[in-house]
Amino acid sequence: MNSATQPTPPGDAAGLIEEWIPYKLLRQDQQWRCLWLSLAGKRIVEPFFSDTILRCRADAAHKQRFPSFSSLEYLTDCAAVATDVIAPSVFIFHVSRCGSTLISQLLGLSGKNIALSEVPLIDELLRMSRNQAESSAAEAALKASIALLGRRRLGQEEHMFIKLDSWHVFFAGTLRRLYPDVPFVLLYRAPDEVLLSHQKRRGMQTVPGLIEAELFGMSRAESIGYDGDRYIAKVLEYYYSQFLILAEQDARSVLLDYRQGGIEIVRRLAEFSAICLDETETAAMAVRSRFHAKYPEQGFAEEKKESCRCADLQPAQAMYARLEQLRTKLAG
Repeated sequence: MNSATQPTPPGDAAGLIEEWIPYKLLRQDQQWRCLWLSLAGKRIVEPFFSDTILRCRADAAHKQRFPSFSSLEYLTDCAAVATDVIAPSVFIFHVSRCGSTLISQLLGLSGKNIALSEVPLIDELLRMSRNQAESSAAEAALKASIALLGRRRLGQEEHMFIKLDSWHVFFAGTLRRLYPDVPFVLLYRAPDEVLLSHQKRRGMQTVPGLIEAELFGMSRAESIGYDGDRYIAKVLEYYYSQFLILAEQDARSVLLDYRQGGIEIVRRLAEFSAICLDETETAAMAVRSRFHAKYPEQGFAEEKKESCRCADLQPAQAMYARLEQLRTKLAG
C-alpha cells in the first residue's frame, strides 16, 4: 500500500494491520486503486458508512499527510490471509424511505454485530462488475472488501449485516452467486408513502441521470421521457417487480413491510437468519426506535399522513398489493 508519493504500508499482506479497511476506488494511470483508512479502534456506528469515512478521515487528518492506496491485487491478497473473518449474515435490500436505515442502526447497537449501511466501495465494485472486461477483478475485490470489513477487530463480533443501496436489487443475481447461502431481506413500503418522502427530500436514485438508468430496468433514452414523480413511480415499479421475482424464486429471501414496525422487522429478520436476540438487545432497540434513523439526536415523529394522487403510481401500487399478498401467504 502506498501514499500519494511514497510507500506507507500499514502492513504487508501477511502482516495485515486489522484497523485498516478499504473504502473507495481510485482510477490512476489507467489502473484501479483502492483507498484505505484506519478505524483506529472505533466501532462503525454511524447511520451511513460514508459518515464513518468522514469521521475517520477527520480523525486521521493531522496524522497522515498523504492518502494510502493499493492495487486491487493487494486488496485480494490481504483478504486471503486475513483471520477471524465473519461472513455476511444478511444482505438487506430496500426500496428507500422504508425504515432500512433504522433497521441497520438497531442491528448495530449490539457489540456482537457489524452493521454496514450503504458502503460506497461495495457500490463501486458492483457497478464496475457490469464491465465484462473488469467483472472478474471486480467480483474478487468485492468479496475481498466484504471479508476485510467483516474482520473481528474488537473480539466480540459474531454477525455482519450489510444494508445495500436501493438500486443494488439490480445486482441480486451477482450477490446470490457469490453468496449462495446468505439470507436476503427485502424491505419495502407503500409506494405513495415512499413518493411523499422523496417529494420532501429527493434521494439521488429519484433524480434522472444521477444513477445509470439501466440499474432501474430502463434504457437511458426511456428514462429521459420521465421526470419528477413519474420517474420515481417507474423506479418503484422496478423495485417491486424485482422483489416479487426474488421472493417467488429465492428460498433464502424474506419479504418485510415498513408497517410491521422496526422492532418486529428486526425480530423477523433474526428469526429468518437463525440469529438469537436477547432481552438486553431488544430493550436497547426499543429505546433507539424513539429517535430519528438518520439523525439519532432527534426524536422520531411519524410523518403526517397525506394523500398522494399520482396516476403514475398505479402499476407500483398493484405490485405492492401483490407483495403484501405474497408476504402474508409465505408468513402463514
